[in-house]
Amino acid sequence: MSPRNCAPGAVVGEGRALLYVPDVEKARSDHGIEPAWLEVFYNPRMTYNRDLSVAVLSAYAKRLAPVPDFHVVEPLTATGVRAVRYALESEVQGRILAGDVEECAVAYARLNASLNNVDDRIIARRADARELLYSAPQILGKAPLYVDIDPFGSPAPFTSPALSVLGVGGLLGVTATDLAVLEGSKWRAAYRKYWAVNRRVPESKEVGLRILLGHIARTAASMDKWVRPLLAYYADHYYRVYVQVGRGARKADKMLEDHVGHAYYCPGENRTYLTRDPPACASMTRPRQIGPLWIGPLNSEEFVRLVYAEVEARDYLETRRRALSLLETLECESKLEDNLHLLVEQVARYARRSMPKVSRLVELLHGEGYRACRSHYAPTAIRTDAPYMEVVRLISLS
Repeated sequence: MSPRNCAPGAVVGEGRALLYVPDVEKARSDHGIEPAWLEVFYNPRMTYNRDLSVAVLSAYAKRLAPVPDFHVVEPLTATGVRAVRYALESEVQGRILAGDVEECAVAYARLNASLNNVDDRIIARRADARELLYSAPQILGKAPLYVDIDPFGSPAPFTSPALSVLGVGGLLGVTATDLAVLEGSKWRAAYRKYWAVNRRVPESKEVGLRILLGHIARTAASMDKWVRPLLAYYADHYYRVYVQVGRGARKADKMLEDHVGHAYYCPGENRTYLTRDPPACASMTRPRQIGPLWIGPLNSEEFVRLVYAEVEARDYLETRRRALSLLETLECESKLEDNLHLLVEQVARYARRSMPKVSRLVELLHGEGYRACRSHYAPTAIRTDAPYMEVVRLISLS
């Protein structure tokens, strides 16, 4: 392995892969392991993200990909773990272009590809991520149909080159870890990176996810492309979204018209609404605008089921049980995404009542003929088609 100063410190297993990784003891802090301190970034806590990614890519390859032998680009590969797992575990038949700007990272990626006997499938290149994306069609011989953006921080610098090279009908996977920006704590940075006005609200976790998707959608529209979210979720202090990308100015216009808009926060009732026009806040306070952001569906119920089947079929996955639980929740949520999720304790505070059990409130909503289920954003989060004041009434009666 070259260069010598980045020799691997250990061999670990993840999924069906064996991987050379850096010596994590070099990155130990009072709070545990800090992956960014390693000579090559490796975060074992993101195994959950990668387990789901394998299932998502396989579901896409089987049911939605325009051709079976498509290529993949992963421009921020680090140790190459994601590229290796895609080659070993997914249904992808084409090649995987893995790149990184760090020399040690490329060395790790090549070594791990060889260790797992997939070096004939993986092309490891040293390059800036944006440079690699723009050159991917030339390197691979045709446009890739899957691009995976998994940065440490904001994905905003990479969405434009990723969308520009992705083939028609392709899939874009994006991770964002800059939650302080997307959830409204750093509103100036949110405006710089995502061109969205943001603020802290009770539903900030979902608002942040929708701002990320809105950014991707508007970037795509600038290229006469449109996007359709297939799966989007929050976990472990990051967002992960998967969108299918198509071409056409008219469809891009319709996407913007139907699915990109604003949210409005009503301070008096401490509630945020997804609506085309500013709502009449119950407390007569003036609503505060947030966005632009994605106001359409976050998840495709059909695709979530396909991913569930892929996870269920892989009993070796370390995070299989957790992934199945998430997908069950997302399937229910996909039917109720016209409204933002609710935090039960916030509604109880507005109603000036003690917080009821979440399961009890869901039962009460069902009893009144409304649809409701738990939401994955927090243990006390629910999603329902009941009007906000109806939820307040039911909490007052419970």
